[in-house]
Amino acid sequence: MSARLAVAIVAHSNRDLLLDALAALDGHEVHVLDNASEDGTCDAVRERFPAVDLVAQPFRDGFGANHNRLLARSDAPYHLVLNDDATVEPGALERLADHLDAHPEAAIAAPAIVYPDGRHQPSAFRFPDPATCLRSLVTLGQLGIEQRGPVVDWASGCALLLRRSAIELTGPFDPGFYMFSEETDLQRRLADRGFQTHLVRDAVVRHHVKASTAGDPSRRIVEFWRSRRRYWAKHHPGVAGSAARTALAGQYAALSALSRLRPAGVPRAELDLHVRNALHGPTGPGLRESADEWNAAHGVHR
Repeated sequence: MSARLAVAIVAHSNRDLLLDALAALDGHEVHVLDNASEDGTCDAVRERFPAVDLVAQPFRDGFGANHNRLLARSDAPYHLVLNDDATVEPGALERLADHLDAHPEAAIAAPAIVYPDGRHQPSAFRFPDPATCLRSLVTLGQLGIEQRGPVVDWASGCALLLRRSAIELTGPFDPGFYMFSEETDLQRRLADRGFQTHLVRDAVVRHHVKASTAGDPSRRIVEFWRSRRRYWAKHHPGVAGSAARTALAGQYAALSALSRLRPAGVPRAELDLHVRNALHGPTGPGLRESADEWNAAHGVHR
């Protein structure tokens, strides 16, 4: 008999955080794909959680492609996409699944995301269309961009409960996104078919920000803009996408100028790199190239 809900985690050299995440999932069907970690993740999972379905993938690939592989490993009607740096609070999965049971119009139920210390972490937003990007420029932030539910445009991919029947209609993640914007694209496609994303605020997940994408910030920024450009090319082609991109470039340029007066938050060098990538396209290798370089060095390929 199939489980009602399956949990899918892509692991990438976050062994200790992954073990914490798995400890909170006792009693659930769990699938883990290890994205060629080098910190003993596979051995630790086999030792501590032998019931977990572990895929020891020898090569590195992107978020969407890896999660599509995990989606195919279960036929549970509800499928939780979960980061390896995210820990589910007690009762959260049941609340998410119960919500989808009660709301057939929703294809996705998203939990409230908090930082490890319990502070609110923004996780649900308006789609990045030209009007939204212009609002970001005017406010120099997320004023009016973040959404508190119950119905939202899109929610962070660090924790999302998917309705399998809806995903079968739209297709899974687009593997053309290596990292970033793939969950936004999926929820945009679902919205285009009449489905909704719901924020379930009494279901809580603790998330360690950037633990899954740590490393060279320049490569992370390049990948962010490559993915965002792909998103606009799919959903706002031509002038609309260019307007959205230009508005966000203006936002980052303004934040860079302000940081010269009072340094704080994101380093100015990173803000300037955002501007260059927004205006001129990728300025160098991104996370995709990092994976390709690792795969080539180890004689493996996707």
